[in-house]
Amino acid sequence: MNIENISALMEQLQSLGLENAGYSLLKRISFKPENFILTQKMEKGKDKLTFQLFFEKDVKQGAYVLSYYDVVLQKEMPLIDATINGINTSHLEKSMTEIDWKSAFDFDTKKQLNSEDKTSWEKEQKVESVIESLSELEKSEDGKAIAARIKLKYWAGIPYQELFGNISPLKNKSEISQRFYVFENQTGISVDEAYRFLQNRWLEKLMQAKRKETAANNGEELLEEEHTSSGSGLLRKKRLNISKRVTRKNSAIKK
Repeated sequence: MNIENISALMEQLQSLGLENAGYSLLKRISFKPENFILTQKMEKGKDKLTFQLFFEKDVKQGAYVLSYYDVVLQKEMPLIDATINGINTSHLEKSMTEIDWKSAFDFDTKKQLNSEDKTSWEKEQKVESVIESLSELEKSEDGKAIAARIKLKYWAGIPYQELFGNISPLKNKSEISQRFYVFENQTGISVDEAYRFLQNRWLEKLMQAKRKETAANNGEELLEEEHTSSGSGLLRKKRLNISKRVTRKNSAIKK
């Protein structure tokens, strides 16, 4: 095993601002794949960042290299404090924070269940209560939108998507991504630089959405004006035609 190669990759990731990837690199490289992807997550304030690092084997050098990484910036979408279908959204979100969802979605771990000992199934009871509340929320259109935001906030990146329902449209509204390539003998784009870049792209996305909304509103007003003006134009033409006919008729009588 090329420990020097792994150490060099660790240093490279650390220089980019990505820590604690050494053991994951060691495990993946031990299988000697042609290429592989490592995933790392971090938070910047209320924003969440997901990094997918793509490594591949350089045949000439006989070592692995970091070719590029993809970053997904997930912006927090604030929830409305409201009671819908008897479910208070703030209370529901508090219940969501009290559950380790990664563990909740782990269906492979095996342990002894004692039905008489409440502590052995207390966590699952809390999960069931949350699922029931989400189901109640989804019985109305407003509730569906809020339930989707809650699921996206706490379940993003967890498998078993069939349990989530369709949250893709909302996900597209709250996320933005970018690929950054790492060239040979170059430092590469750091985590902080990537974050600033994505923040700027996010602001551009908001500005474009605002411009489209303004253009759409102006377009509706313009259509109304055109409809009004075209209508008055037709009325003027009719009046002119009537006036011409009356003038001709009077001229004929005089003759």
